[in-house]
Amino acid sequence: MTLLVLGISHQSAPIDMLDRMAFGAGEVGILRRDALAGENVEGLAVLSTCNRLELIADVSAFHGGLADLGNALVSSIDKEWSDIAGHFYAHYDNQAMEHLLKVACGLDSMAIGEAQILGQLRSAFTDSQSDKALTSELSQALQQALRVGKRAHSETDLGDVARSLFGAGIEASAAHIGSLRAANALVIGAGAMSGLVVSGLHKEGVAHITVLNRTLDKAERLVAEVGGRARELTPRIMAEEIADADLIVSCTGARGVVVSRDDIVAGLAQNHKGAANKAFIDLALPHDIDPSVREFENVALFGLGEIRELLRGSDKESDSKVSGTIDEVRTIISAELENIATGNKERSVAPTVTALRSHAKDVLASETQRLEKKLGDSVDEKAFAEIRKSLHRVAEKLIHTPTVKVKELAVTESEVDYAQALMQLFDLPVNKTAHAKTSPETKVATAASVHHVEADGVRPVADHTLDIVEPEHFSGRTVRLGTRRSQLARSQSTAIAHQIAALTGWRVEIVEVVTEGDVNMSPLAGFGGTGVFVSAVRQALHQGKIDLAVHSLKDLPTTPEAGIQMAAIPPRVDPADVLIGRDGLSLNDLPAGSVIGTGSPRRAVQLRAARPDIEVRGVRGNVDTRIAHVRDGRLDAVVLAAAGVRRIGRLAEATDSLNFDVMLPAPGQGALAVETRSADSAFATTVDILDGDAEVRAALRRIHDQTTDLAVTCERAILSRAEAGCSAPIGALAKIEGTEFIVDAVMADDDGKLARTRQSAELPALVDVDWSTGNEQQLTVTAKELARVADELGTAAAEDLLGRLGIDPAASADHLTPVKVQEQG
Repeated sequence: MTLLVLGISHQSAPIDMLDRMAFGAGEVGILRRDALAGENVEGLAVLSTCNRLELIADVSAFHGGLADLGNALVSSIDKEWSDIAGHFYAHYDNQAMEHLLKVACGLDSMAIGEAQILGQLRSAFTDSQSDKALTSELSQALQQALRVGKRAHSETDLGDVARSLFGAGIEASAAHIGSLRAANALVIGAGAMSGLVVSGLHKEGVAHITVLNRTLDKAERLVAEVGGRARELTPRIMAEEIADADLIVSCTGARGVVVSRDDIVAGLAQNHKGAANKAFIDLALPHDIDPSVREFENVALFGLGEIRELLRGSDKESDSKVSGTIDEVRTIISAELENIATGNKERSVAPTVTALRSHAKDVLASETQRLEKKLGDSVDEKAFAEIRKSLHRVAEKLIHTPTVKVKELAVTESEVDYAQALMQLFDLPVNKTAHAKTSPETKVATAASVHHVEADGVRPVADHTLDIVEPEHFSGRTVRLGTRRSQLARSQSTAIAHQIAALTGWRVEIVEVVTEGDVNMSPLAGFGGTGVFVSAVRQALHQGKIDLAVHSLKDLPTTPEAGIQMAAIPPRVDPADVLIGRDGLSLNDLPAGSVIGTGSPRRAVQLRAARPDIEVRGVRGNVDTRIAHVRDGRLDAVVLAAAGVRRIGRLAEATDSLNFDVMLPAPGQGALAVETRSADSAFATTVDILDGDAEVRAALRRIHDQTTDLAVTCERAILSRAEAGCSAPIGALAKIEGTEFIVDAVMADDDGKLARTRQSAELPALVDVDWSTGNEQQLTVTAKELARVADELGTAAAEDLLGRLGIDPAASADHLTPVKVQEQG
């Protein structure tokens, strides 16, 4: 990707020029379409706010991309490029990324540090994503900008520095009309900016808030949480409300005046407060309010021009504390830019390294097979095994130096494309990968309309920075979805939110819940293990703070919790584990003495069994943190769940997909669980709550996958029978082949001794049903019978493993204490 930003803002142009550059949603769509029609523009997001217009593009060439964007722009505004070029700026490549981060952090805003730009940038991202206008690289760049902007606000006092346009207007208005707590406020419009205004007024203590909008239900949604009024926007009602209001704020984004001189005259004529002062704040471009309002006595108008001057006159920018905060944000941006540059270089070469190793393995396999056929029975199996090892060592030694060197050279300051050179030197197929393995499954039954979001490993399954997922056609209901705060948790939860919104027309609010597992970086087994990522989210359900919760199913305790119901298990993603190794190394290729990081006792014991000559060291943290340990040289490799790496779009960095004969996954790995309150919840004390929860459960059945449900029921039955938690050294994978139900399982005792088993059972002959719309009674009977078979099969596997290891779960409370994993120093 080559990033190009073409833009105009308050920094480069006067307000009247920005006024002419204001684009409505439909016009942005046309501009995006026209720009993408250019042969040099591969992806595009358009950021259009009241004080900036930026075209953020993935282009194949700078000059060609600039010409394509400029042509699309001038055709949209019907102006000659020569008339406006002096007010535009262009940033390219690394400079463009730096600009994007500054914009996201609010350092380029009219009000330094204001947070509104984050929401506007997020909207630009989601709109372009919905329009399929983003390349995966541009999508990643925008998400990085959103993440850095969020980080800047959460890790510094940037919020104290920020004085938003609305905040500045409010301060000026209060000086004109007096105390805001005693004021009646009128907000015209119900868009995103209006939502921020309503929230801001509520925080300022304004008790009486009215929202006018042509679409009444949008206005009603806006005031629902602040106890305000919603009315339809008509000339008569506007005059009535202007008469009663002390503060009038307009931010519709319409092309043309919304509050005309006649509306103002009519409102002032009905004013029963005598000579009471009124303040108008116009946050729109083009302006919403007729500028002639300034002619009326006792009336003040604060448009963007006045607000800009107010902000310029502020002494906050010269304040030493503020300067220090801004320096902190700039330090964050610098560090992030360095990480992004290094990460981009490493990611660019990782697929090539993986392809080379995969190619070498294919050649080796082909030559070994040819040799085996040629030699036939003249060489015994033991001798031929030594031949295989020798051939493998030869291949490894030949490709080791190129793979190491290409990664070292890729991050240096050089104009040479070393990855491309390696591809040409070894004549590598472009689509050669070594990590595309997924386990085959036979479906028992599927929902009629699952709306499953595919985790292709190339791009994240969803934007983890979203706070609200809007449906295409809103049906009038909003539900709150609880999730942990990590990027992975939020990505997979937001993907589920998109499915729910698409199926129901509901708006889904993403509610972030901090769990002990997120903040305590000691080994999981040391502070409970089971449920540390789950209990806080479930508590939010019990308290009615959220309506549903999304978990990684492998984190769930096996014991049901009163008042909580498993409502859906979506289709499983690749349950395997992957290794991300230095220099593109696979597990077999890692030299003796290598250090592999994992926080999982299950992975630790299986790794030691496969490679007793390596060191396994404990490591905690999110995916970025763990991979960084390899990049920084603190570890030679880390092992992660393939599903998580897929869901955040980083599968290309995996250097090995671990076979199930080497590494069985955790029970439930790769699957998600969606929980709701059950009918016996202590919170569900009214008919409305009971009916609402029942409606949520019914909707979630449409994303439920019965095959995945059966598999994880079987796997978790092993944990249940062994009376072990999710951090115990137990691995399991169940699958259906035809009418046969099969489970492979592994268990370790306190000394690290491993036992492995395979159990199978015949599935009963049951009528195939549509699990989303089928008869409730038939669904219940069918599901119970299948669940019984799954549970019994898992229990049989557990009994076999416990017997092999000589473990009696009833005899000791710590019979499966996780095998110690050395903590990283």
